Amino acid sequence: MRHHGQILSLDAMLALIMVVIMLGTITNTSSTLQNDILTMVSWYERANIANNMLDILTKSPGNPPNWSKDVSGLRVIGLRSDAYPYALDYNKLQKLALLKNNPFVIKSLLSLSEGKDFKLKAYLTEIRIQVSGDFPEKISIDMGTVEDRDIRIGAGYNAESAFRAENVTLNGQPLSQSSQPYSLATGDVLAFYALEDIVVVDTNNNVRYPIGAPAYVEIKTVSANSNLYVTWDSSGLYIKGSGQIGIIVDGYQEGALRINSTVEEPENLTSPTFTIAVINGTEVSNLTLVNKSKERSPWIEYMERKLLVAKIKYSKELIANSGKSDEWIAGMLSMNVPEYAYLKVVVNEGDRGEIIVVVQDGGEYRALLIKKDTAESSLTATVATTNRNVKPLFYTGNKTAIEIPWSTVFPTFDPNKGSKAIDVWVYKNTFNNPVRLIDAGNIDTLLEPEFERAILKLWVWEEP
Repeated sequence: MRHHGQILSLDAMLALIMVVIMLGTITNTSSTLQNDILTMVSWYERANIANNMLDILTKSPGNPPNWSKDVSGLRVIGLRSDAYPYALDYNKLQKLALLKNNPFVIKSLLSLSEGKDFKLKAYLTEIRIQVSGDFPEKISIDMGTVEDRDIRIGAGYNAESAFRAENVTLNGQPLSQSSQPYSLATGDVLAFYALEDIVVVDTNNNVRYPIGAPAYVEIKTVSANSNLYVTWDSSGLYIKGSGQIGIIVDGYQEGALRINSTVEEPENLTSPTFTIAVINGTEVSNLTLVNKSKERSPWIEYMERKLLVAKIKYSKELIANSGKSDEWIAGMLSMNVPEYAYLKVVVNEGDRGEIIVVVQDGGEYRALLIKKDTAESSLTATVATTNRNVKPLFYTGNKTAIEIPWSTVFPTFDPNKGSKAIDVWVYKNTFNNPVRLIDAGNIDTLLEPEFERAILKLWVWEEP
C-alpha cells in the first residue's frame, strides 16, 4: 500500500512541475506581449502628436479666427483661411513666421505638441525676379521758339548724312519713300524709329543734341516759314531746313530693359521659406542646437502636408529701406483700376537716388524707375516693359513726391474673362533714407486671392 501511494505522489509531483513550467511560460509570454503592446501604444501616441498638430494647424482657422491681428488673445493657433476652408491663409503664415518667438504663439504651439520639442518648416511658392539692361530715356528737345535756325537731323557728328529708319509716318500716316523731299508745314508731326545714332543740330545757335539708337522720335513743327524738308528714300531719312523755324523733338531712346522671372515650386526649394523650432519650451534659431537635440532623442516622428495657400498680400503703405527688396502687393485683380487711383512715391527732400519697382500684370512684366538725380532736382518716373511695341511712359513730380496712375501700371482688361494675377515688388532702392510707397486708390478692394502651393514639414521629438 505504501509503495502504491508513492507512485501516486510521484505522478502528482510531475504534473505539478509541468503546471509550474506552463504558468511561467505563460507569464513570460504575457509580459513580452504586454511590453510590445505598451511600445505600440507609445509609438501610436507619439505619431499622433505630429499628425494631430498638423491637422489642427492646417484644418482650423484658429481661436479666435482673426488671431493674426492680435496674438495676445490667441487660444488655439490655426492657419486655415476663414473664407476658403480648403486653403491656408497666407497672412497667417506670414504672421507665424514674424512672431515665431512670441510667447503667446510659442504657448499655443506647445499645447499642440503636448510639450514635446518640435521643428516646423514651411515651403511656399516663390517668384524670383531679375532686372537687367537699361531703362528707356525720355527725349525732350524744345526748339519751339521761332527764330532764325539752320536745322539738320541726321547721322554723323554734325548730322551730315541720312540714317537708317523704319515706321516713318507724317501726321499718323505712313510716309512712302520718294526721290522728292517732303515739305513740313506748321502743325505737322513727323515720327520715325531711328535704327542708328542721330544728332539734332542748329548751327546758327550752336546747338547739338545727340540721340542714341534705337529711338522713337517725333518732330512737331511749331513754325516752318522757310524750307523745312524731309528726305526719305533708299539712302535713309534726313531732315533739314533754314529760316524762321520752331520745332519740338520728343520721344525716347529704347534702352535694353530685360525682366526675367522664375517660379520656384515648394518641392524645388533648397531652403524653407521659414523655420520654427522649439526645445524645452523655448524658440531656438540655431539649427545646430536643434539637430543635436534631435540626435539625443530616442524617437523622432515626422509628418508633412502638401497644401494650397490663399494669397492676398497688401498694405496701404510700404516703407522701403535702402538696399532691401520686398514684395508689397499680390493677388488677383478682379476689376479694372479706376482712373483716379494712383501710386504715390515720397522721398526726403535732400535725398537722391533711384528705386526700381517691378510689376507682374497677368502674363506680362513691367518696371518702374523712380529717380532723383540731385538734391534739388524733381523726381521723375519711367514706366516700361520689355515689349518694343509698348511705348514707355514718363512722369515728373516735385522734389519730394511723384504720382503714377495705377491704370498705366495695370492696363485695362476684360474682367468677364476672369481675374488677372498681379504682383508688386520693390526690386532696388539706392536712396539713403527710407522711401514711402503709398496706394492712393485702395486697390485692395479689387483683389481676390491667388492660390499657390505649399508644403509644411514637421518633426516632433523628446530628449531623455
